[in-house]
Amino acid sequence: MATKEYHQKYRKEYAKKVKYLNVSIPMKTYREMQDLAINQDVKVSKLFRDMAIAYMQQQTYVPKEISDELKALKLLIRNVANNVNQVAHHSNIINGLVNENDLLEELRRLENIVHDYTLKRLKDSNDY
Repeated sequence: MATKEYHQKYRKEYAKKVKYLNVSIPMKTYREMQDLAINQDVKVSKLFRDMAIAYMQQQTYVPKEISDELKALKLLIRNVANNVNQVAHHSNIINGLVNENDLLEELRRLENIVHDYTLKRLKDSNDY
């Protein structure tokens, strides 16, 4: 198949899968999105598409910087969970945990800290 024919066939198939939209927004809004896109290191069109899809799915759009921070926090929390598992295993071996409630309270406190941090970061990222 020649290159020209291949491209024609590809464009026809692609047109069945994708719809292009032209959207008009105020210049002020565009500039705000442009600044955010620059901070996210993405194009405005990708940022707009991601935000629209997040809104449609009733999810919160999480900027890349915050997403990366949350991934790091998840890793730390999983490390804590692994340590808790090791403590539980050790306590089963010696038949007793010194104070189970203190450990559970610390985990609850960690969960609250992560929750508060996430909400603050999302609020801060929207307050520019």
